[in-house]
Amino acid sequence: MEISVLIFFIGTLIILGHILSEVFTRTKIPDLLFLLIIGLVLGPVLGIVSPEMFGILGPIFTTISLIVILFEGGLNLTIDAIRSTFRECSGLTLLNYCGAIGITTFIVVLLSGAEPLTAFMLAIIVAGTSPSVVIPLVRQLKLTEKSQTILAIESAMDDVFSIVLLLILLQAYQLHKFSLLEAGETLIGSFVVAILFGITGGIAWSVIRKKVAFFNNIFAIPAIIFMLYGIIEMMGFSGAIAALVFGITLGNLPSFRDALQPVYNLDVKKIELSETEKAFFGEIVFLLRTFFFIYIGLSIQFNNKDIFALGLMVTLLLYIIRIPAVWLSIPRSTPVWDASVMAVMIPKGLATAVLASMPLQQGYPEGMFIQEATYAIVLFSIIINSLLIILIDKTAFSRIYRRVYQRFGG
Repeated sequence: MEISVLIFFIGTLIILGHILSEVFTRTKIPDLLFLLIIGLVLGPVLGIVSPEMFGILGPIFTTISLIVILFEGGLNLTIDAIRSTFRECSGLTLLNYCGAIGITTFIVVLLSGAEPLTAFMLAIIVAGTSPSVVIPLVRQLKLTEKSQTILAIESAMDDVFSIVLLLILLQAYQLHKFSLLEAGETLIGSFVVAILFGITGGIAWSVIRKKVAFFNNIFAIPAIIFMLYGIIEMMGFSGAIAALVFGITLGNLPSFRDALQPVYNLDVKKIELSETEKAFFGEIVFLLRTFFFIYIGLSIQFNNKDIFALGLMVTLLLYIIRIPAVWLSIPRSTPVWDASVMAVMIPKGLATAVLASMPLQQGYPEGMFIQEATYAIVLFSIIINSLLIILIDKTAFSRIYRRVYQRFGG
């Protein structure tokens, strides 16, 4: 593809992204569905573009998308909202994640005859929700701050669970040894270290940004985030959680006023991010998510119809078990619209697609099966999520859901 054609194509996609975003605002038809379809048409269907054409830039781009989306999402989460939703968020995360692992492992072994370890690996990969999909989407759907916080924190926690547990399983497979105690320590350590670095980094950067000219530059923020993410990942902990917490810290500097002013004699208002800076990151997230979902569409393969059928079955079951998880964990005072959206908000995305390739890269015998099944689940989860959001917005469906929700959950 010529450079001039490629540049024209990129500009067209940016304009199209804005148009689709406006369509979503007016119709509630998620723009990510159209972007995914564009990727499918350009990639698997017509074969014009493939993920391999991007080489190493593909995985780098997807990782950068995750980091920036998590950071920008953290900017819009208040500490008060996090504190008030901690119980509900923890309950929803554990119920949905554990339930998803159990049902996926069972159905994959039953229908495909795969080894239990293979089914368990696949279940861990697809059990969580995707922050790169959830965070931008729930903001567009205009949920209450409390509901947005629950879904954002849940998706970030899911990512950490999936990444850490899969790495532990792959290591156990290679060493022929598994320690439950070691797994628990690794998981807790990943959260604690990432949170501490995220908070410390956010406060430290805020303190020095007005004293050093470079750090007062709007482009210094992405540099600091990438450095923080890289350091945490190299230490073997969760860079994703660190990026989220870094954003939460910068978005809640007034909450640290009492700690900052006596020590550094700083006026917190002078070191907060300006509205211009927040708007800048909002636009960056918009551009990244536009290309990210097209890239996901490019990455999906249609090599095995049986695996696609299995992927569809697993996805439907994941949506079914999501409903009782939401009923049992969220407050009864939650608006029906919010509860309805939360009950269908389990799309898979970046982390799921990235994790899908890890067993194959590590030489696991059924790695290709895991990867192809995961891609199918990613595709169906986004399609079903988009369709259900459209249905929820219709009056008839809302009445049915309200009756069911009030009968069993209220």
